[in-house]
Amino acid sequence: MKSLKNTLLVLSTGYIFVFFSENLFWARIRPDDSLKNWLSAWIAYSLMSFVYLHLVSYFRVRNIWALFLTGAIFGWLAEGVIVHTAYDQLPLSISFTGLSWHALITIMVGWYAVRKSLTSSNPFFTMKLATAIGLCYGLWATFWWLEPDGGVASLPLFSRYSLTITFLFILSCWLANWSSSERFLPNRRVTMLIYSLFVLYFLFITVPAAPIAIGILPVLLGLAYSGLFRNRMRDDREGSYIDDLQGPIPVWKYLGLLTLPMSAILVYSLAMSMRLSLHFNAVLYIITTPLGFIFFCISLYKTWCGKTGNPSVNELKITL
Repeated sequence: MKSLKNTLLVLSTGYIFVFFSENLFWARIRPDDSLKNWLSAWIAYSLMSFVYLHLVSYFRVRNIWALFLTGAIFGWLAEGVIVHTAYDQLPLSISFTGLSWHALITIMVGWYAVRKSLTSSNPFFTMKLATAIGLCYGLWATFWWLEPDGGVASLPLFSRYSLTITFLFILSCWLANWSSSERFLPNRRVTMLIYSLFVLYFLFITVPAAPIAIGILPVLLGLAYSGLFRNRMRDDREGSYIDDLQGPIPVWKYLGLLTLPMSAILVYSLAMSMRLSLHFNAVLYIITTPLGFIFFCISLYKTWCGKTGNPSVNELKITL
């Protein structure tokens, strides 16, 4: 049962990552999409989710600063190893999209905030958060209308796409919660194998394609690792967010996540009826790219010099 739950936790977390990093980003079915491509993406993100969950568990991540550093590692694995966009427009590409999307949106919002809302005592927290995400997603989807490789998905197609990926996301959240009841303690050989796969992929595929990666990625990962190592040394409490985000969750809270596609469909339909298209990608880029750098610097400082424990909302606002 322990091995089964650990495996399901990795796979369900992998789809949560796919949902925020791929499904919401592309916001439509592309011409070259296929079941094979979707499964390949899920497998790749599940391998990255294994590394992410192992880091969260091993370094006892239970504050937002250490969480962002694990998100940064996940983002740079995605953009600096699997694909090579982290080296396209240096230095800005270090943040966009590794930090600005994967760490800030996929991890901080998708993996942490959404699952935190499901365990919250506030009955409307999940619906409010899902609605806000849906509104942003609906606006984001309209920018593809202006892209040469984009196109305008019809409202029925966009609706079916959004509802389908959200149902899979809800199922993944339920599976992640159920499987988190077992401590995530993967087999050492499996752990070494998966880490070795990323190292070999980096050396034999990434570096030949982007030689500059050999001088950039190890430094970035080393900085994030140093913060996580310091966090583990300074906070001797057992457990991590994997344990804290688990608990009994009523079915109606999961259904509250359906406000995400509903609000997105509403925004999308209004934009179509008004023939309105916005460069929302530029707005997001301008906001989140510097924010990714800022969060990374603050996270390093906090894990090295700050107080242990999870900061309050007021402390976070003052810090920013």
